[in-house]
Amino acid sequence: MHDLNDLMYFAKVVEFGGFSEAGRRLGIPKSRLSRRITQMEERIGVRLLQRSSRRVTLTSAGEGFFERCREVVRLAEAAEDVVAEASTEVQGDVHISCPLTLAQVWLTPLLPRFMLAHRKVRLHITATNRRIDPVEDRMDVVFRVRRPPLRDSDQIVRKLGESTDILVAGSSLFDTAPRPETPEALAQLPTLSWFGSGSRFVWSLTNGQRSIELPHVPRLVADDMFALRDAALHGVGVALLPRRICQADVRAGRLEQVLPEWISPRAHVQAVFTSRRGMTPAVRALLDYLDRYPESDTEA
Repeated sequence: MHDLNDLMYFAKVVEFGGFSEAGRRLGIPKSRLSRRITQMEERIGVRLLQRSSRRVTLTSAGEGFFERCREVVRLAEAAEDVVAEASTEVQGDVHISCPLTLAQVWLTPLLPRFMLAHRKVRLHITATNRRIDPVEDRMDVVFRVRRPPLRDSDQIVRKLGESTDILVAGSSLFDTAPRPETPEALAQLPTLSWFGSGSRFVWSLTNGQRSIELPHVPRLVADDMFALRDAALHGVGVALLPRRICQADVRAGRLEQVLPEWISPRAHVQAVFTSRRGMTPAVRALLDYLDRYPESDTEA
């Protein structure tokens, strides 16, 4: 039977693109790694790596061997995580970043119950609309809202729900302006908008059969969704807002949904973190808890 360390060394050399980087990450001399893998190749009688002065590449036999070695490493790490989680109390600091509106309408109302269940956990919440990087900003979890198509990332992403934006306005707006019958007619009405890209503001809308990009020039621009909602309530203009923060006003008749068949594409509410490996029990417990209460704009 192979020394399982050799299987791990081989997998890491491939993952990190060479002996030098693998040695640096593992804290093992490059010469030792090379010797161990050479000895393993001699034992099994098959060359697994093609070596050059600049890089290593897998042979055809090495490709299949690597996939199985990587799985062995994953299983070993998962086994260690199970033991660590079982033997470690849920406690300590958790640093969280969340967009302001998402924090107000979803995250912070859920946290008291979590904190009462885990009294040794300390939460540090940064509610900001600034783009946060979990590594650079030293966050354990970054919550964010993203619309498809979603770009690949070297970070770990966990979906925690979905959100949809709808067009709303106070009925008093239409005392002096006609109600639009098409999305294009919105260009004749004052609009209220979240910050766009530079000086250009565009709403993405779909009715299920057709999607459009609608440029507009807003009367009010803000990074506070509730400020936009309040302006819409007073008839200042039409706003495209998350259904969650305006559905109560729509039901009560304080706001009316404009062009109800046209909505934004559904957005994913995500938790972003750097790696599952090394995740503290407190962070894992928080994510598992929030998974039971996903963000959904169908709730009351």
